[in-house]
Amino acid sequence: MKTILITALAGLLAGALSAETIKVYLGTQGRGESKGIYLCELDSKNGTLSEPKLAAELSGCGFVAIHPNKKFLYSTARGRESSVAAFKIKDDHTLEPINTQPSEGKSPCHVSVDATGRCLLVANYSSGSVAALKIADDGSLARSNSAHQHKGSSVHESRQKGPHAHSFYPGPDNKFAYSPDLGIDKVMIYKLDPATATLTKAGSAASPAGAGPRHMKFGSDGKQAYVLNELDLTVSVFDRDPGTGLLKEKQVAHALAQDADHDGMTCSEIRVHPSGLFLYTANRDTKGKGRDSISAFKILPEGKLDRIQSVPARVIIPRNIGVDPTGKWLLVAGQNSGNVPVFQIQKNGKLKFTGNEVKIANAMCIEFLR
Repeated sequence: MKTILITALAGLLAGALSAETIKVYLGTQGRGESKGIYLCELDSKNGTLSEPKLAAELSGCGFVAIHPNKKFLYSTARGRESSVAAFKIKDDHTLEPINTQPSEGKSPCHVSVDATGRCLLVANYSSGSVAALKIADDGSLARSNSAHQHKGSSVHESRQKGPHAHSFYPGPDNKFAYSPDLGIDKVMIYKLDPATATLTKAGSAASPAGAGPRHMKFGSDGKQAYVLNELDLTVSVFDRDPGTGLLKEKQVAHALAQDADHDGMTCSEIRVHPSGLFLYTANRDTKGKGRDSISAFKILPEGKLDRIQSVPARVIIPRNIGVDPTGKWLLVAGQNSGNVPVFQIQKNGKLKFTGNEVKIANAMCIEFLR
């Protein structure tokens, strides 16, 4: 009886300890010192990260997304052919390849999975195109039968000569999909049929000329859309019509102070806190002057933004940031510095560097297994 009791207590303790850690997948460029997708654990109590271990080899992994059932993971892949890759998440959380399919464009840079888990969305940067791929029950991908080519240009001489679809997301109600296109200063909007992985054009929303929309997130109630503009370091705040899926601009918020040095600065990633009360942007210094930063915003009751802080990112080129599911920690992927530092998110939404970080070359993306 005593042995049984001890065994039971040990099992409960192990379960409690396990519940305090969160699996984190780190996508890398898959070249040089980096080999593909890595796995580590975040201690949700103290914000420490375990040493990253290779979960799957993959060339050109720029962005990853996890299926809602937590059994599969998908990634962009830039090898000889532009493609997207599907993986099974094994019991030890390493990844087993399932299959790959063409991304239906050049230089895939972003993937996401719809809420039902039946459809993968992919954005192709160089070609300025998007596509939807059907996901089978076993997690495998079918070749896309619904791809769309964006058209147009904008005012930036070198970055906006043509379309550059930079990301692609299902909307809050899963009826529409949204693709910020940096090259044409528009968010392209599509009706989404997840069952058939079909996209139908539904309209667009404009960002300021030369803004360069890159990534976006939605407010916790789905009424607002927040579009990060890479080139002019702003966030366009839109009201969203759930019936039509269309967006109406209500504010343009600055990621940096007006008197800050903006020369050579661009934005890379945007995240909304799980509480829906705060928003964060990553700001990159392309001239290497040590100005890489993370900005924190308070989300006001009507959905507008109030910037409350900008702090050093503790990396060189923060390619990506991620807020863990508990809302306690923010991680930064240092693309050129080869590190992932951890910031504590305080009750007022402001960030405080914990001193914790791990080393990993060419960090590109952070995704939590929720």
